[in-house]
Amino acid sequence: MIESDPYSTAKGVEDAIKAAARMAFEADPSLTTDERIRLEYFNRFLSRIFSEGADSQWLLKGGTGLLARVPSARATLDIDLLRERYDLNDALVELQRLAGVDLHDHFRFIYMGHEAILVGDGQPYVEGFRVNFDTYIGAQKKGRIRIDLSSGVGLTGEPTVMAPVGALSLPRLAMASYRLHPIVDQIADKVCATMYLHDNRASSREKDLVDLVVVALTQDVDGSLLGAAIENEVRRRKMSPFKCFVIPSGWGTAYSRLAQKIPYCQGVEHIDTARDLVASFINPALDGSAVERMWKSDARRWTN
Repeated sequence: MIESDPYSTAKGVEDAIKAAARMAFEADPSLTTDERIRLEYFNRFLSRIFSEGADSQWLLKGGTGLLARVPSARATLDIDLLRERYDLNDALVELQRLAGVDLHDHFRFIYMGHEAILVGDGQPYVEGFRVNFDTYIGAQKKGRIRIDLSSGVGLTGEPTVMAPVGALSLPRLAMASYRLHPIVDQIADKVCATMYLHDNRASSREKDLVDLVVVALTQDVDGSLLGAAIENEVRRRKMSPFKCFVIPSGWGTAYSRLAQKIPYCQGVEHIDTARDLVASFINPALDGSAVERMWKSDARRWTN
């Protein structure tokens, strides 16, 4: 946990966050000032969840997890959290406890209830809770944070522990390092979500392809682990095995709209280019030719 001399007032904290967000936007306009402020609110919440350091059993998944690895990745509106080796109800209790940790930053996160994420609701094989917290700075309500909470999902790779690379420069606010969902498991989730047919309906989540493009262009990946992670995810979703990555035929418009906002997608804004890049990344993991090889993001190819 990194911390310094805390701010004496809630207004001081709020003004510092706004100023830091404006400076970050001037340096990199791919995320708006308001998006950066919202992400700092997420950071305030997550610094509480991960405040127990090496003893933590929480994992950050989804788009917020990717933003922690890659600055200027796709902005997201919620937080996906996984609690290892915990019953879901116990994980909910622990989430509320940690959300109440005082980091002397004038933030409070007030639990406002939860609802079940039923099997088939977005993540077909996972039961979880959608949990709501209202965000306060001092006495002022600043909005609501939504958490998609799950528990007990097996991991193939090792979690990555790191400070979020795109965090605002706010040295007087305590900040914890995050435990990130292993990158191979995150890739496997998005690959299978793209390929999965729910009630014979193709996925409409073109944002998953955006994330896969960003990963392919920024992350070096172990081929053996990636193949194993996809196999595990296929089993969990009760899917038929597949040897080729295919995107739904109707995709394109939403992908291009999202990709145009992301610097890492420059040159890969068209759906065909994105499909070909991701296929070259994923197919060798599916057919076994990536075993004992590494995907090198700078070269955009598998190497021995």
